[in-house]
Amino acid sequence: MDPRRSAESVRAIERRHEGERNPLVFYARFWFGLMRGDAGESTVYRQPVRRLISERAATTVRSVLLGLTLGWCAALIVASTGALSGRGAAILAGTALSGALLSIPSALLAALCLLLRLSPGTAIAAVVFPRVFPHAYEQLRGSLVAPHVIMAHARGLSATRVFLRYAAPAAALPLLALAGVSVTLAFGASIPIEAFADSPGIGQLAWRAALGRDLPVLVPITLLLTGITVIVNTFVDLAAERLARHGS
Repeated sequence: MDPRRSAESVRAIERRHEGERNPLVFYARFWFGLMRGDAGESTVYRQPVRRLISERAATTVRSVLLGLTLGWCAALIVASTGALSGRGAAILAGTALSGALLSIPSALLAALCLLLRLSPGTAIAAVVFPRVFPHAYEQLRGSLVAPHVIMAHARGLSATRVFLRYAAPAAALPLLALAGVSVTLAFGASIPIEAFADSPGIGQLAWRAALGRDLPVLVPITLLLTGITVIVNTFVDLAAERLARHGS
């Protein structure tokens, strides 16, 4: 579609992508190669896809882990403060911050972090926080008015002990399920954030591959994210089942 390219260049590009026109043939070749440990070669970078992903994986994992840690810690602190205090000002401040971050696109968050010299993980945390805070607040608020928590208060136990021993465990199962979803959310947010912040991670690689229509790169990255989602959800289900047995 680039008018600056000559007809010969366009034909060369078409010949280079000719093997991708038939999806059945493309995916058959891809799976056969993947079973041999060969994920193919990038048409944009002219390098093995396996090397490209392995070189960038550590950067993305660090950013995602930092974003999840900061986002969850901030959400739990603000939600706990609002649920325990019951003050409208604390709840309003948390809701306003959550709504403001929710309305800002991921790329703009990345731009703000870039201007403030913050890491891409901070932008991922700003994406995770507004998705976690409302659910965390509702779960904690609901657990604080549960009958067994009210009975614990009536027995004269301290507010801190009641919260840590009775209220927080009651909200653990729903929050654990939310944690699994937030991992997929964080990896998805890393794509525009790393691309805009020019962070050399898998997100930047996926963005440039999409612009260059580099299917040999896009397909393995999609499978990788799908595998991460399945593994995390399986782990969350097993952990939730174990907590449910322990609680019963």
